[in-house]
Formats: sequence, structure tokens, C-alpha cells
Amino acid sequence: MKSHGKFILVILLMLVAVVVIEYRMPRRFIWQPTFSHSDAQPFGCLVFDSVMKASLPNGYTVDRRTLFQLFQDGVITHPKFYKDSVATSPKSLVIITKEMIGEGTRDYILQLADEGNTVMVATIYLNEWADTLGFDFRWNNSFILSEVAGNNLEKDTLKWVSDMPKDSVYAQVPLWQSVYPQMIERTLLLPDSVPHDNLLIYNGTREGDSVCEPVAVSFSIGRGELILVSSPLLLTNYMTLDGNGSALQGRLMNRLKANPVIRTEAYMSVTAQEESSPFYVLLREPPLRWALYLTLLGILLFCVFTARRRQRVIPVVNKPQNRNLEFVKLIGTLYWQEHWNPGLLSKKLAYTEEEIRHHHARLSDDDLYFLNKVREAASGNHIVSDEELKIFIKELDRIQQSL
Repeated sequence: MKSHGKFILVILLMLVAVVVIEYRMPRRFIWQPTFSHSDAQPFGCLVFDSVMKASLPNGYTVDRRTLFQLFQDGVITHPKFYKDSVATSPKSLVIITKEMIGEGTRDYILQLADEGNTVMVATIYLNEWADTLGFDFRWNNSFILSEVAGNNLEKDTLKWVSDMPKDSVYAQVPLWQSVYPQMIERTLLLPDSVPHDNLLIYNGTREGDSVCEPVAVSFSIGRGELILVSSPLLLTNYMTLDGNGSALQGRLMNRLKANPVIRTEAYMSVTAQEESSPFYVLLREPPLRWALYLTLLGILLFCVFTARRRQRVIPVVNKPQNRNLEFVKLIGTLYWQEHWNPGLLSKKLAYTEEEIRHHHARLSDDDLYFLNKVREAASGNHIVSDEELKIFIKELDRIQQSL
């Protein structure tokens, strides 16, 4: 394997190790209410929905469509059509939200209940219902994590007060549940003149005084029922997993079990995301969300157009030729044309002496005497004839061959 292949393999192994470590690390709880079907955080509804889906006998589904869209798609029938023999059978509808649903949706819910449907609405925006149903409400608390974390807070009590059939499975479950006061964001104030059935009572203290006020109430509307819950946090994962909270939720949902139950998420905040995502903070705000999208798009374009490997043809480079012989011939020709015999003799003498030093040769006295004579002739102080030059070069060749 080549070096760049090993480098890529090491990088991939490191990325896999980082992903595995991140996946196995415990995730931080996020206490932002979303009521999302896919949110496993405390105030999501993933666990709540899964328990209801496994428990309710006539089915439980979560849908993102509004009531009007459900009517258009034939899931529910407009109230005025229920008298038709071919009309869709009544349904049980659940809305859990911290958003205002609007007067038009409120009136439509009342019509649905009047024609035999059972509707549960869990919301803190009670102004839309107070004037219509003739009750009042009290602001209690808002759940703020900084006011709860690290504090040794006392819990209050939720008590189920509605009568249950003795043969009901819920009759054997304790009728109370401890709860932090911060989760009870609103309580209801209903006069005796308003027909209603208290389902869940909050027992606690407010400014030193005891409080005993309902947080879940049932209203009989025509042939159906409207259940109003003033604290939607009671229908989340946290309450499902805390003490007898699942039994409390079961008793509330037991009033809807006669019909197929549909929980619609259409009235939740549009920014409700699964908070276990590491990008939740960026996805929550539209400007940050678009900045993230554009950044990912820019990285993708960079990888496609710029970061890819550019291969170029490497030209074949021929081995440089040895031009020394040509250079020597050129210099020799110049000396010969100028008839500068001492110069030629000096070059030949220098080459011979270099060979002698290279072989560490010991010359005879005659050869030493001859080399001295050649040095004197090559010095340029004397004229060297062509015949003398040939004799000198011939003798120098002999000395080189004898080394």
C-alpha cells in the first residue's frame, strides 16, 4: 500500500473512533418543551406516545395534519355530516401545545365534541376557553431550569379524584403523584354553576397558603366530551417515567379509549426539533439554521470543485549525456588550430599527474627527470615543435599505461 493510501486509512479509522466515542457518551438532558413525537428528552413525547400506542385498545396514532386537513383527507368527518349513515365514526383527538390554537380551531373543536367526539386539549393558553366555557384560571409557575437545578425543592401532590369503575384496571393504582410545583403552570377555577367533572387536583402551597385546584377537567359538550388540561408538561416523557405518572396519564387517556385516538402535532411550535441533535441550537433559530445549510453547501461545493486531486502528466526526462569527451576534443582542436603546443602539452601533463596521484604510483628517476623536462616545455617559455609535442605526449601515455 502506498503512503497516501495508508494516510487515508488512518484518517478514516480516526473518524470512526470519534463517531463511536461521541455515540457512546452520555447525552445532556435538554429541558426545552417540544412535545415532539420524535423527542426522547424529558419534555418530549416519544416515550409517552409509545406507551399510549401499546395501551389504547382502539389504536393511537400521531399525525402532523391540522383538524381541517384531517377532515379534507377523510380521517375525521365534519360535525354536520355525522347524521349521515355513511359518515366516519367518532374519534378521540389529542392536542398538546404551548401555542395559541386560535378561535376558529376552538369553535371547530367544540363542534366536534358536540357531535360525539372526545377531545383532549393540554395548553397553557386558557383565555380562548375561559369565556366560552365560563371558568377562570390562575397563573402558577413557569418551568425554568435555572430555578430548579441544584435546589432542594419540595414536591407537591397531584390527586386523581374522578370516580373509576371498580372493575377497571386503573382502580388498583394509587391515585396520587408527587410533582414539582414548577410543572404546574396553570390551575383552573371553576364555579359550581359550570357543569364539569374534576379529574386531577393539584394540592400544594402558594405564598404560604394551601392550594387545592384542578388542573384537568372534563366538560360534557353535546354527545361528546372536552377534556381541558392546564399543564401540558404532565403529558410528556418525564411524567411517564416518574413514579406513578404513567398511571396518572393512563387514567386521563382512559377517557378517550372508546374511539381511535389521534394526537395531532400541527398546533405545536414549528421550530420544535428533536433536542438530542447536536445541531439543535442552530436549527432552532431560522437565521442560524440557514447559516448551517449554506455552510454545509459551501463545504460540499469546495470538495467537488476545489479539493479533488488534480493529476498532471509528468514528462519523461532523458538522462543527461556525458559531454566531457566532446568538450575535451573542442579544447584540443582550438589549441591545435592555434598551434599552441605548450598549452596542449600542459593539459596532457596535468592529466598525467592526476593519474599518478590517483594511483599513488612511484616513478623511476628517468621518468621524474622526463616530467621535469615536460613541465619546462609546457611553461610557455620555449617554442615546442609539432615533432617534440608528439614525442612528449607519447612518453606521457607510456607513463600512464605503466601505472
